[in-house]
Amino acid sequence: MNASKTKFMSFNHNQQISIQTNNGTKLEEVSDFKYLGAWMASTEKDVKTRKAAAWRACNSLNKIWRSTLPKKFKSRLFAATVESVLTYGCEAWTMSPRLCKELDGCYTRMLRTVYNINWKQHITNKELYGDLPKLSQKIRERRTRFAGHAYRSKNEPVAKLIHWTPKHGNRKPGRPPLTYVDVLKQDTGLDVMDL
Repeated sequence: MNASKTKFMSFNHNQQISIQTNNGTKLEEVSDFKYLGAWMASTEKDVKTRKAAAWRACNSLNKIWRSTLPKKFKSRLFAATVESVLTYGCEAWTMSPRLCKELDGCYTRMLRTVYNINWKQHITNKELYGDLPKLSQKIRERRTRFAGHAYRSKNEPVAKLIHWTPKHGNRKPGRPPLTYVDVLKQDTGLDVMDL
């Protein structure tokens, strides 16, 4: 292990944690880090970076969006090149209603860009989307599909993710942040024991 490149992050600990390698080198503790393209500590930060990357991908294809290509082709290209960038890692996001609304708004603006629809044209969102679901609905479906996959993989460590709750540490005063289990309860309408 390369100790200079290795860092660690701890959760639910009130005191300072120290980890050392076999040769005595202390590892650096960080509050957040990027792993496989996703930020670990905060869904908000990850969503912010995903939106920026998706807008870069969307804007790089402006010549195609402004062309007279069929709407169906543009939709498929958008789903493959821009939407996939925006929703990368969304199965693990814990999304508040504010964040859902923010993502849906971003997705709507991107669709207007893709279909080359100006705000002066007064096209409603219902007409814009057609038979496409909102992005928050797509994310909800992907999250529940991933949770079902994780639950059915009994021999894999990911199966423990669904029902994990910390056994130590204290939550901060005030409204606690949403956990993955809380979001799954909202998505499915089930109680924790029924999940």
